[in-house]
Amino acid sequence: MRIFISHATKNSEIVIKFSEFLENVSSDIEVFCSSEDGSIMIGKNFVQTIFDELNSSDLFVPIISKEYYESKFCMIELGVAYSYLYNQFSKQGEDYIFPFVLYPIQKGQALSGTPIANIQTGSISDEKDIHSFLEYLTSDKGVNIGGGLNRKLHSFIFDIEQIFLSHQSILDTAKIGAYFDDDIEFNNREDIASTSIMENMIVVNYNMNPYEKKKIKYPKFISMVLRYIDKLDISRYLKFNEQAKFIFTLINFTNSLKRIFVEFKYSDNNRILETFEFPVEYGENKLSIPLEKMRSKALGNISEICFVIHPEDVREEEGMFKIGSIKIQ
Repeated sequence: MRIFISHATKNSEIVIKFSEFLENVSSDIEVFCSSEDGSIMIGKNFVQTIFDELNSSDLFVPIISKEYYESKFCMIELGVAYSYLYNQFSKQGEDYIFPFVLYPIQKGQALSGTPIANIQTGSISDEKDIHSFLEYLTSDKGVNIGGGLNRKLHSFIFDIEQIFLSHQSILDTAKIGAYFDDDIEFNNREDIASTSIMENMIVVNYNMNPYEKKKIKYPKFISMVLRYIDKLDISRYLKFNEQAKFIFTLINFTNSLKRIFVEFKYSDNNRILETFEFPVEYGENKLSIPLEKMRSKALGNISEICFVIHPEDVREEEGMFKIGSIKIQ
């Protein structure tokens, strides 16, 4: 049983662990993975090697990720593999493509808009999905699975979760924006609040009274928001580290802030999970929140992380601050 694993180069560390796991649970399984040393010989044409491997493989397993979508070569490879293997196996009624997703890609959306949208997709970090895949190999392909499967599977899941968490960036999948209550008069939203990126930090500019009126109705709040369309799962950090913390640095270099609030929201309705209050000093403020304080199922479905100020939290009507080094460790 020869399995061709298609993946983005940036996911090679996880994919190599997956190929090692498959070959470790059964001596009947041989995996082609272009990330592995020796998979493609020096001087050999890469594209030709891909076609040769497709020709000699029994199954095609694309690892669908954000990076996979961004790779033109991966998408071409997926299309070619589908067309090639369809002609080779469809007449025999055999299955030949088994996609797996990497977080934050969801199983239901992995192949939407493609000719293979109806193919069942699994998650590479879901033990049930891996078991289902191995059961298929056993029942339909006659692959013999060796002993100690559960132990090996637990070890594999642990390893790839550690890899993922070590590389995950809170900002990579976030949409960054500045918001305030609309119950005030303004000409342009940027007059009240705006964000920009400078030296890997988010710069927040605010002005409670941009038009310098004597009688002014201040915005009730101004918020810098990290929005997660596909939701952010930070509960997984607690599985490996009970002391895991949400950490960020706030630079108050104009001394305009006295206090800031951090809100964690969840679900499509952006319901508030927890709110944390921090006094702010002049200069650099290194702040942290233990995830243990938010232990909840909702921690796996975070929709927004908001950094919020109110009129009573500022020393001056106009100011600026920076937020950076946002991570969980």
